[in-house]
Amino acid sequence: MQTAPQLLRTLAQLDPGDGLVLTVYLDLRPHRPGENPGVRAAHIFLRDRLREIEKTLLPRGQPLDDFRADAARVNRFFEEHAEPYLQGVALFACHRRQLFEVLETGVPFDDEVLLEPYPDLFQLARLADEHETAVVALVDTNTARIFVTRQGFLHEVGGPSVDSVFTRHRNTGGLNHKRYQRRVRNRRMDFAREMAAALEATVEHEGATRVILAGDEVAIPFLHRALPPKLEPLVSEQVLRLDIRTPSSDVHDEVTPLLAQIESDESHDVATRLIESVREQGLGVLGTQETKDALSHGQGDTLVLAEEAPIAAQERNELVHLATVSGAAVETVIDHASLAAAGGVGALLRYRPPWV
Repeated sequence: MQTAPQLLRTLAQLDPGDGLVLTVYLDLRPHRPGENPGVRAAHIFLRDRLREIEKTLLPRGQPLDDFRADAARVNRFFEEHAEPYLQGVALFACHRRQLFEVLETGVPFDDEVLLEPYPDLFQLARLADEHETAVVALVDTNTARIFVTRQGFLHEVGGPSVDSVFTRHRNTGGLNHKRYQRRVRNRRMDFAREMAAALEATVEHEGATRVILAGDEVAIPFLHRALPPKLEPLVSEQVLRLDIRTPSSDVHDEVTPLLAQIESDESHDVATRLIESVREQGLGVLGTQETKDALSHGQGDTLVLAEEAPIAAQERNELVHLATVSGAAVETVIDHASLAAAGGVGALLRYRPPWV
């Protein structure tokens, strides 16, 4: 299964054709605590929307036949995949283009079912932006656990460990004690280097863009000093104080709000940089048409969209499509007053437009 960024690129590069694409985003959380997870409000929403869309294609024709094939495949997916752990799912289906892509997530989507010439990419882009892949390193002085969090899920992927005989302080007295302490320190440093190497390999393998350090106050400084320079920009300044035996579910509960706060702070920084760039006639534009022009000409480096931007869903989707095809990042922003007042749409640029 593709990750959100991979699927976003795949769908943005979809060749145009005659067939319409069925886009489905659903919030699969139970409507009430304790409710049967197999029966969710999203399933009722999906059923009703499919019926509404089908009515618009009556009485007959190829679009109706294609839609019914796609709707049947979507319904079959939910009949065969009712995992209670899922919080959200995104599906993209087009019988004519032989397209059927599914993304299962640990975070909910806003319920949405659309039939359009192109897949609707906004919620997928928002997921890719707000839930980047992160690696969590939970360490003490002789044991380490590594977790990967992606799309709302957290998985433990292992971690190195060493024998503890030389990693605990013992009072042996005199020179022997000093020699022992030095040996303990060297062993801890060796373990930190081993952990740093495992962490680097995991980040590279998973394509992670963030690293969270967690553990006790003795082990974290050793690990921090052992990290290779290329990991430093990815490491969060905030360290989580967790016991090495912390259950995975509790690690998830601690990491989730921290990552959300990091993403919120960074998105606000991007929006502020955009506003300042426009004020200084620098590398930034505001406005839907201006942003669309910049993205169309390959000038856009980052599309910046306020969640509350007053633009039509189709226009918003076109902006996300243009950004993805041109290799620009997509940054969604919540509650940034200056960006909202400026219309909520803009782009940071790779280079200045010729009219500046």
